[in-house]
Amino acid sequence: MTELRNIISVWICDCLAVRSHYNFYFEGVPENMVAKIRSDPHLEIAHVLFVDVVGYSRLLVNEQREVVQQLNEIVRAAPQFRQSSAAGKLIRIATGDGMALVFFQSPEEPVHCAMEIAKALKSYPHIRLRMGVHSGPVDQVTDLNDQTNVAGAGINFAQRVMDCGDAGHILISKRVADDLEQDRLWQPLLHQLGEIEVKHGVKLGIVNLYNAELGNSRAPQRLSSQAAPAKEPLVSSAAVSDIPQKSIAVLAFVNMSNDPENEFFSDGIAEEIINALTKIKALRVAARTSSFAFKGKNEHIGEVGRKLKVHTVLEGSVRKAGNRLRVTAQLVNAADGYHLWSERYDRQLEDVFEIQDEIAENIVRALRVVLGEDEKRAIEKAPTENIQAYEYYLRGRQLQHQWRRTGMQYARRMFDRAIEIDPNFARAHAGVADCCSFLYMYWDASNANLEEADASSRKALGLDPASPEAHTSRAVALTLRRSYQEAREEFEAALRLNPMLYEAHYFYGRACFTEGKLEEAVAHYREAWRVRPEDYQAIYLSAEALVKLGRRDEALDAARHGLKVADAHLELNPDDARAWYLSAAALMRLGQYEHAMERARRASTIDPEDTAVLYNVGCVYALAGSAAEAIDHLDKAIQNGFGQREWVENDSDWDSIRGEPRFQALLRKL
Repeated sequence: MTELRNIISVWICDCLAVRSHYNFYFEGVPENMVAKIRSDPHLEIAHVLFVDVVGYSRLLVNEQREVVQQLNEIVRAAPQFRQSSAAGKLIRIATGDGMALVFFQSPEEPVHCAMEIAKALKSYPHIRLRMGVHSGPVDQVTDLNDQTNVAGAGINFAQRVMDCGDAGHILISKRVADDLEQDRLWQPLLHQLGEIEVKHGVKLGIVNLYNAELGNSRAPQRLSSQAAPAKEPLVSSAAVSDIPQKSIAVLAFVNMSNDPENEFFSDGIAEEIINALTKIKALRVAARTSSFAFKGKNEHIGEVGRKLKVHTVLEGSVRKAGNRLRVTAQLVNAADGYHLWSERYDRQLEDVFEIQDEIAENIVRALRVVLGEDEKRAIEKAPTENIQAYEYYLRGRQLQHQWRRTGMQYARRMFDRAIEIDPNFARAHAGVADCCSFLYMYWDASNANLEEADASSRKALGLDPASPEAHTSRAVALTLRRSYQEAREEFEAALRLNPMLYEAHYFYGRACFTEGKLEEAVAHYREAWRVRPEDYQAIYLSAEALVKLGRRDEALDAARHGLKVADAHLELNPDDARAWYLSAAALMRLGQYEHAMERARRASTIDPEDTAVLYNVGCVYALAGSAAEAIDHLDKAIQNGFGQREWVENDSDWDSIRGEPRFQALLRKL
């Protein structure tokens, strides 16, 4: 009881001192208490920013040292820190896993500093901070090292405000928020959370500070846990019932290396684990595009599970130093945050394939999945024995995922470098084939790309005839050569080897559409969507084939489904031009002209010269009946390298303007 009375007394002093500072009234407060505060020459009002590193205790000692060093550099570079320090109005206190910054001029100082730190942290996604701000009385003291230090309720309560938050949060006390609210510039950033009970039963008013770029808009877990007497699941029971029990998302692994350039390696390891897991028929794996959308964000695992519709989430980190490699991984139940499995691997760089295999096998065991012999062999198979060739391959994959013309061109160079080192690297040959096929399809319909796609896909398949990916690469190259029967055989071979390979279903659907086999195109698009429910492309493209088949009601249903999935994708990937223009076409089919045109303009803004954007925005104009604008876009797409005549001939989007002389003239150019 004595300790509790002391805490309450300090808290009252804290409140009274702040009120005195801002000339507030002291109704109901004992006069002797007020007199003590006003007469104490040591107490002064400070504005405190408390910062700590989330997950600090789980790091190794050398990792802790590096994180603290990087954090110190970030803080020292913050303009507000430098300004207040130069004025002699800042005291810095190290706390082991973070720091307290004590400002003395304005409550805006710590808030500005917090936002500057949060902005800088975008370049350091492996450092996950939470921050708290409070104004209150402090007393400057001299510590054992004869250094100036501070103590008092202002420090204590700033820490308690911070303790209420999760990674990414900038929380401020209601007292500070009341001051900031006097300036309309701050008002849009302040989001009331209500009262949270902290140490010794004290309740603090907490406000979450964030905007579209900085902070964490999610309510702190501590707040939600106090809102109900029983612990609520992070994913609702209604949502859980729609999620396959054996499902997983692999998030981008955090690059913990000193060199940011090594991000390609941490991304590559996560992608390789995704590719291994997709070979398991009993497991649904979220696509790389979806799971990597959370990269650099402080999203709660429960939210990740809800948005990606998975029961489990794998997260991890990679540190690459010379020939040494450290990989950490943990498998988390999205519903309750429980860790199903975790491990740390300290190995030589050449052991990277074994690490990936072990992670995949541990996931399988944790989820109680029974593997067939073919699945075991597929997971355990190393793509190359040369680690340098593998690094070039991973660089190529990272560039390929940019889905830009220059990205494809640079990716091809990386795959070529990998082949120079290991001529028998089948995946690298398939990578070259895919780059050339995609360049031909969207940006450069040259005979050179067509021939290289054919030669490289043939080489990849010869080196690894058991690879479903190699069969798919070969099938795509054959489709572009209009060798449809041979392409069909390769697609079928790929699906026999891996019925869950999305790319095989999707490109098989595109091949059937190009050939005019519309019923088969619909069937394969639907299979692609079944394998990857978060994909918006396959389900929307099935609508085009259904229109040509005269099945209008089914086409409208497909457009509605495609729009819904595209909206969910855009929530995570707002810069994906393809999602914008395909959803624009879906809206146009559904009669929502204004919304459709708004999305088409958004796609054009993102990448105005991209051939696929030009072609598909042209499709939107054609659906709207705007012949001149549609043909202008198609003309420019052809000038920029588009060359798939068969696709245009079967694309129902153009049906309303096929009789236009300019359209016919452009078709003859292809």
